[in-house]
Amino acid sequence: MSFNIAKRTLLSSIIAASSLSTVALAQQQEGFTVTPSIGHYNMDNDRNTEDDTSYSLGLGYQFNNPWAVEFVYLNADSKQSGGGDVDVDQYRLDGLYHLPNVSSLNLTPYLAAGVGTADFSNGEDNNTQINAGGGLKYAFNDAVSLRADFRLVNDVEDHHLDNVTSLGVQMTFGGSSSRASSEPVEQTYTQPAAQPEVIPSEPVEQVKEEPIAAAPVVEEAPKQVDVVAEPPGKINIQFGLNKTNVEQKYYPEIEKIADFLKENPGSTVMIEGHTDDTGSANYNQMISEKRAKAIADVLTQTFEVSASRVNSVGYGEERPFVENDSEENRQINRRVVAIISTSEA
Repeated sequence: MSFNIAKRTLLSSIIAASSLSTVALAQQQEGFTVTPSIGHYNMDNDRNTEDDTSYSLGLGYQFNNPWAVEFVYLNADSKQSGGGDVDVDQYRLDGLYHLPNVSSLNLTPYLAAGVGTADFSNGEDNNTQINAGGGLKYAFNDAVSLRADFRLVNDVEDHHLDNVTSLGVQMTFGGSSSRASSEPVEQTYTQPAAQPEVIPSEPVEQVKEEPIAAAPVVEEAPKQVDVVAEPPGKINIQFGLNKTNVEQKYYPEIEKIADFLKENPGSTVMIEGHTDDTGSANYNQMISEKRAKAIADVLTQTFEVSASRVNSVGYGEERPFVENDSEENRQINRRVVAIISTSEA
């Protein structure tokens, strides 16, 4: 069965979504995705079918990790080399894996592969196709990205090799789209050193009596204090531009906190997220909560620290460490703090 895409509607959607770029630069969030695209379908020479413009619509879900899934419908109205119209309807299910983003340029590259089928109205067999390729996303804000995509499409039965190049706008629903800072965000984890317990010596009461030999005064020995190893020192971790996922290269730093918690069963940790005052207060509150929770999730899910011992909270811009009167100070205020509490015997 052939579906007829309303091409003008797709183009209007792209133009309308692109207008949202005036909000601010940010990175897309987890949620459901809708991606209208326009592109070029390059046919294998053996098909005897002319290359033509293609229109597609992708519906998917972006997980809170590098992976995303997407169902894509593509339509191309082409012509046979000898004349006659050829209507192409392609359906495919793809998986996308996102590589580390280039924060300075706000770009996120990705790899993609999938399986599907295509229906050619000129009577070609409706064969299974596999595709592989990748692309690049440029985030306008936390919910809208410009997306360039290239795929090689192989007909596994007739061995036709097509390729599709497209440009679209990916819109993500389910996250927040408030304004954010346009500068890279640097997060810092710090823990205060454990303070030794100070036990005052008991005062010795002296009583005047008749001049007799006074018994020697024996001071009570101070109580034995259990020595607890100091928590990890200062840990510096950076997030990508308005991103909330923790890059793998910082896991060894977080593992230091996990090791301390495991070696000290009575200890707990509170992960606090803070931002500067750039952008909206609502967005800053949301991003601080998500970043703090991301660190907490790494501790509990990756390093298997009991969830009852790990808590997280976001304070947004409410608790600056210094005044937000310079870029250097704003960078200091964009931080995450891990506060470890220990219970001594």
